[in-house]
Amino acid sequence: MNLTKINDMTKEEIIAYIDSKDVEVHFNLNQFDTYYDNKVLSYSKLSKNKNININELKNYAYEINDTSERVEWAYKKQLIEDSAITKINTKPKRGEIWTCQLGKNIGSEEHKTRPVIIIQNNTGNEKSPTTIIVPISNRPKKIAVHIELMQSDYTFVDGIVGDIKGTILCEQIKVVSKARLGKHIATLTNDFMDNILTSKLKMSIGL
Repeated sequence: MNLTKINDMTKEEIIAYIDSKDVEVHFNLNQFDTYYDNKVLSYSKLSKNKNININELKNYAYEINDTSERVEWAYKKQLIEDSAITKINTKPKRGEIWTCQLGKNIGSEEHKTRPVIIIQNNTGNEKSPTTIIVPISNRPKKIAVHIELMQSDYTFVDGIVGDIKGTILCEQIKVVSKARLGKHIATLTNDFMDNILTSKLKMSIGL
């Protein structure tokens, strides 16, 4: 159902539509609850097996932690969505490093709250509710489009102290809502942005 069709509905049709969606939402919530209840219960039962070895137990601990993070993210994501309108005027600049709530994602996609580099042009950053980023990960450099970030490659925003260590994952270019952005913490040097990062981004998408 798209918004155009909703706009064409009568009052009675809208009421019926809302009622049907209410049923659908509760059905999906029940499926979600049942799925994760069963998953957690299975981990609990397996962990109480007296014959289980320590490595199997560690695997179950990792899996239940992953499950916990996924459930928590489902709730946090909705809170971020609810606050999106308040972030519409956020105006990051190309080459800046921001914290970003990437969430709990699939497989090797970067997740959790990570520093990210804004790579979208500044016209888009000014006018769009979204921006384009590449994440900075704790994982080591492995492939040609990875860049090890050094302290000489950026300057901190006044008042920010510490060190941003990690690998820029130029293969994980991602569009994100500005609602996911936290705070501006640093800015890349022009030399790094123009001569190193840009070339790796081009390599990543085959330009």
